Amino acid sequence: MNEITRRAFAESLAMAALAPALGVSPGSIPLLDWSPPADSAHAPAGALAKALASAIRAQYSSRLSAKALTTITDQIQSGLERVERLKKVPLDNGDEPDFVFSAPQRGPAR
Repeated sequence: MNEITRRAFAESLAMAALAPALGVSPGSIPLLDWSPPADSAHAPAGALAKALASAIRAQYSSRLSAKALTTITDQIQSGLERVERLKKVPLDNGDEPDFVFSAPQRGPAR
């Protein structure tokens, strides 16, 4: 059995959760025998966007127009592309964010 990564496990859980909406039997999705692809690239963002849009279409088609579904698919696609660009940015464990939020200090209570 291959050692499964946390990311692969989370992806398999997400697919199992989406299976009923996509019309796939949850038992047909292997959870522990899944092996990641040889390279680190996953399914193209376009294919994933279409799959997610089809899940939305299956659940909400009576309330959405074709134009709205196209807009939703495009928004999902652009979001997934942004995620892929973010994944390519190398970060070390000690890297800190560009900004640090700190709440303003209040004066003494009156």
